Amino acid sequence: MRTHLEIEAKYDLADGQALPDLTTVDGIDAVVAHSELVLTAIYFDTLTHSLATAGATLRRRTGGTDDGWHLKLPLADGERLEVHRDLGRAQTPPPTLTALVRAIVRSDKLEAVATLVNRRTVLHLLGSDGTVLAELADDSVTGERHDVQAATLTWRELEIELVDGDRALLADLDAAVRAGGIRPAGGPSKAGRVLGSAPPVGRSGRSGTRRKRPVEEVHLAGLRSAVQDVLSVDPLLRLDRPGAASLLHASVRRLRAAVALQAQVAGDEATASIRTELAWLESLVAGVHGVEAARTRVREALAGQPKELVLGPVGRRADRELAATRRTALALVREALDSPRYLDLLEAVSGLTMAAATEPTGPTVPSLGRAGDVLPDLADWAVRRAERRLAELGRVGSSDDALASQVRGAHRAVERALYAEGLSTGDGPGPGRMAVMLEGTDILLTELDVCIQVRDVLRSAAVAAHGAGENGFTFGLLHGLEQMHITVLLRRLDKLRKQMRRLRKG
Repeated sequence: MRTHLEIEAKYDLADGQALPDLTTVDGIDAVVAHSELVLTAIYFDTLTHSLATAGATLRRRTGGTDDGWHLKLPLADGERLEVHRDLGRAQTPPPTLTALVRAIVRSDKLEAVATLVNRRTVLHLLGSDGTVLAELADDSVTGERHDVQAATLTWRELEIELVDGDRALLADLDAAVRAGGIRPAGGPSKAGRVLGSAPPVGRSGRSGTRRKRPVEEVHLAGLRSAVQDVLSVDPLLRLDRPGAASLLHASVRRLRAAVALQAQVAGDEATASIRTELAWLESLVAGVHGVEAARTRVREALAGQPKELVLGPVGRRADRELAATRRTALALVREALDSPRYLDLLEAVSGLTMAAATEPTGPTVPSLGRAGDVLPDLADWAVRRAERRLAELGRVGSSDDALASQVRGAHRAVERALYAEGLSTGDGPGPGRMAVMLEGTDILLTELDVCIQVRDVLRSAAVAAHGAGENGFTFGLLHGLEQMHITVLLRRLDKLRKQMRRLRKG
């Protein structure tokens, strides 16, 4: 199984439309024809197009230089991660790929949903030394759905994918293409265009009318978006991609906040069990996220010390301790992600969004009101709750054994307030002052949580070093520095809490 990072831009082309001269772009010395291909791809998804909704595609493609099974997963900034398996003889997706999308698909069956035939002309964009900086693909596509709504579509599309070039080059190429009268692709992926997949609810850009919409509708959009965030990151952690644990940890926190708000918006007592299960999932993911953050912090702390204060194999021992801890934490998370408990949780959360979507409204079940009238009050309640938790945290000493649990409680409250504040002020051009303060508080709480973990790791490493006859001075020094920083962070958090209170009271 191989992976490839795909950074590309897509554009719509009309029949007969000429391509612009891209040698005018700085760094592009020549554009040369490379190959002409006929690619046939069969796309697999559930009948409800779960993969397409999550921004993923799974296909079996022949006719090119990379024949095989391709699973494409969305990353940040429009990037996609392509996971490739050899073609083989099977006509059904290989288990190694279906395992990566288990959370998205769950009990639904993957079926062939569309076939695309693509007549592709490939051009290489070369630098002055002959290096291929980018690849340009002029695609003439015919796509057909397999379901009862079977329909055939034809269109022409331009793709520019970076090879050895950087994002600055892609931006310059984008400008040149647009200047030539070619517009960005209006639809999703090729398969999504055939299937008619819409962007996930909550990301459709209807914020201009958000305040006038029913509060249930705005909340539902946020809840669905939070669910999709978890589903999109899940495969990346299964692949152990750098930063995936941090992303999933943040996504689960946001989902917990969305589910907590559900009880206030719809009075749904059934969320209690879901919130308990989300707490279980968050604690597991936090184990991997925390140790990764701790490893980075320890390395930075060591690099900042004078050589004469680093006594003994400190870096090697710290790395060994943290690597072992991470292996254990990652194994627990992977076991959890493959467990019925996790899949049942995802079913329950998805069922919550479906129940909210189908809840009848009208004379017998009136709406709770407009979002602009209801959400500010909910956000204010959440902010006041966060202030109380921060005040409780401020009364805990920096060496108190209860500090870690108090930090986690305050962090959950701040995350909930930040989520509610975001829903409440979604119409604005940017985050309001309260949201900015909450984001700053969230960052400080994350740093504080990591410092506590680093302090504990350093203490454990110092004990192990002493038992091995090594000098524990440096571990003690770093432990003391972390303790001082924890005290500073607690003071900064209390200062932010007071500022939030003043802002809220006007």
